Amino acid sequence: MARISNIPVLVILRDRNFQFLWAARWIHEISRRMELIVLGYLILELTGSAFAVGLISVFLNGPRPPLSLVAGMLADRLDRWRIMVGTHVVYLCIASFLLALLFLQWVEPWHIFMAILLQGTAKVLDDPTRRAALFDIAGQDRITHAMSLEMITNNGGKIIGPVIGGFMVQFYGFTGAFAVLVVLDLVAAFLIFKMRLPEGSSRMVRDTAFWDGIKSGIGHSFSNKFVLGVLTVSLLMNGMVFPLQYFIPVVATDVLKVGPALGGILGAADGIGSFLGAIILGGRTRFTYHGRYFVIGALIIGAGVAIVAWSPWFVVSFLVLLCGGMGQSGFSVMQSSILLLCSPPEMRGRIMGSQGLVNGVGHLIGGAEIGAIAQAFSISIAIGINAGASLLLMLPVIIWTPLVWRAVEAYRRPDPVNTAPA
Repeated sequence: MARISNIPVLVILRDRNFQFLWAARWIHEISRRMELIVLGYLILELTGSAFAVGLISVFLNGPRPPLSLVAGMLADRLDRWRIMVGTHVVYLCIASFLLALLFLQWVEPWHIFMAILLQGTAKVLDDPTRRAALFDIAGQDRITHAMSLEMITNNGGKIIGPVIGGFMVQFYGFTGAFAVLVVLDLVAAFLIFKMRLPEGSSRMVRDTAFWDGIKSGIGHSFSNKFVLGVLTVSLLMNGMVFPLQYFIPVVATDVLKVGPALGGILGAADGIGSFLGAIILGGRTRFTYHGRYFVIGALIIGAGVAIVAWSPWFVVSFLVLLCGGMGQSGFSVMQSSILLLCSPPEMRGRIMGSQGLVNGVGHLIGGAEIGAIAQAFSISIAIGINAGASLLLMLPVIIWTPLVWRAVEAYRRPDPVNTAPA
């Protein structure tokens, strides 16, 4: 029993509030990943256009560039629990609205895109708030293990969600799929409502001018080389590699010639790999070179997606995405961990907002650009060119930032004794 108590992830899981947050994340990620595969097939059926499928990424991530920094500042100033409850109620309302349209057979592509836009707006506020709340609950010493557990939920959702979504679309139709989504969103909202955060976790910067706070967050993002390196690589990955997730229905239909059920299984492949990788990371007791996990993971994912772009074989594509998913576990866990560790407590929401900003810009541009190339040429050319280019563009970042060459050190305020005038 003593040995079990020393396993960091099990220590975190004893916290009742973390249990509620983690369970809600499990259910929400299953719902979100299921919804992506369902909406991809729905748009493809309604329009027959790969470009229209790419617009899912555009509308989902469109709110991030203009709103992410503001959302990060709100996460630092307002009650994080209330923000998370509110965003989950919004998710529930959106899923219920689409279910009603499907049941009445009134659904049109513009209904779907507007619903996705609203969902993306809620997600902009949800993401930095949740990650700052994770730090509130876990603390500095356990944040990497808390992020590993979040990564497990993300990838559990990647595994289960697409499989359920593809199965439901093929055998029960879009209405049946959205009925399941409504139930999942209802349960997730209830669990978030039951969670509580430590007292005072959202009262750090209420005396800071709002726009000055945003400017200070931007300044920190550029001045800290670890933060700048993470954000730059994240921009490349989200713009040129990760949009593949939106095009799984197109790849499955046009390249691999398989139906929605196998398309859902293909969409789960990287989630299986990431799930295994996150379990391995969660079992480690100490991390020093966080940046090495981050960079190596990014390179593995980029190479895997480049291979999948040209593979006509379902089994090969599945196995390559599974291996790429193991790389993604290192990338995703260390992405947020490095940003949180290298930032002062009162600025963590804003730095998570900066992460949301670069992720959103990447998906916004990448989804539209890949969809346009796929419509003009083929999905293989679109994905292959982007994944290959991302690998080349990452090399200067790896060389010029300290991600690989130096150990990450937690943020420490300057010593007032040493900085005082003589």
